[in-house]
Amino acid sequence: MPESPIRYFVTCARGLEGVVATELEDPRIGAASVEEGSSGVYFTGTLATGYRANLWLRSGVRVLAEHARANVRGPEELYAWARALPWTKLLRAEQTFSVEARVWDSAVTHSKYAALRIKDALCDAFRDKTGARPDVDVHRADLPLFLYLFKDQATLYRDMSGVTLHKRGYRDALHKSSLNECVAAAALQITGWHGQHALLDPMCGSGTFGIEAALIALNRAPGLARERWPFEGWPDFDANAWREAKEEARTAARESLDAPIFLNDVHRGAVGLARKDAAAAGVERFIEFSNCDVADYVPPAVPGTVITNPPWGERLKSEDPSEPWRKLGRFLKDRCRPSTAWIFSGNAELTRHLGMKADRRYPVMLGKTDCRLLKYEIHARA
Repeated sequence: MPESPIRYFVTCARGLEGVVATELEDPRIGAASVEEGSSGVYFTGTLATGYRANLWLRSGVRVLAEHARANVRGPEELYAWARALPWTKLLRAEQTFSVEARVWDSAVTHSKYAALRIKDALCDAFRDKTGARPDVDVHRADLPLFLYLFKDQATLYRDMSGVTLHKRGYRDALHKSSLNECVAAAALQITGWHGQHALLDPMCGSGTFGIEAALIALNRAPGLARERWPFEGWPDFDANAWREAKEEARTAARESLDAPIFLNDVHRGAVGLARKDAAAAGVERFIEFSNCDVADYVPPAVPGTVITNPPWGERLKSEDPSEPWRKLGRFLKDRCRPSTAWIFSGNAELTRHLGMKADRRYPVMLGKTDCRLLKYEIHARA
């Protein structure tokens, strides 16, 4: 009997839904019925499709597999519906679970209370059936659950990813940076760069753009570096499909780049972190690092694409916050002709100090900050 299609939802930063949709439609994942939502994308597929999505998605944050849905009016109906679900088919009493919830325009007005109602229902159902109950583990649950409650429509998902997908496995610490790996990878895909010419980040911080660029150009599935996935312990886990998906991903990887990647930053410590993380990701040999003020930096070659995230948030420590932006503008105009520059910014006031007019703006919500990925065509001198 053919496997029934599963409805999935991939979460992402608002503004990046189109990038995620394009990734899902790629043959490496092969999703069907792809539909952009708000801060995420719906699709359908088999279990193997979900496995490939977790392996290959660069800009998605979580892959959620729909488990159940219902109309509920208030917390008691939510509890009664959840308690009637066949939990013992998904989980054993000695395993762990977690519940995260998001609510909008609902009679249940608080996300944490909605999550608590699901937790209570699961535990009570287990006690009724087995006399025991599983424990909660908010960090490494065997069964992470995600509830969306919009008006009276409740949708309960199993979270296939567990730890969010931006944690690729090549970083052992959280760096102070305005961009995570998923947003950086999405920005790179918006540029259309896939390794066809030299790429430069002249203010690289901890090197996220360069590392993600190398992974893209080498066609390396970002999920291959992850050691643990919750779905590997689920009752419906298909070990053969998972093994095949990983083998396909390993076989697809390239061994070399067609063009170099250059990373530079004024802070020696940032360059050290970038080099360390690149080594952990297995891409250090494909990147040329330098430690220099952007005002003094001369790239080894004129890059076809420049992409950078200058300091505008937590990284902004200068007494004159506009000075790095002025330096960057002069650098682009003096040493990057001809090229296309892509600048990520969450501060419109600072952006104007580049002294250039953007050819296009792509909105991205980074947490609660309204950001822009700005495109600048830097033409050759007449």
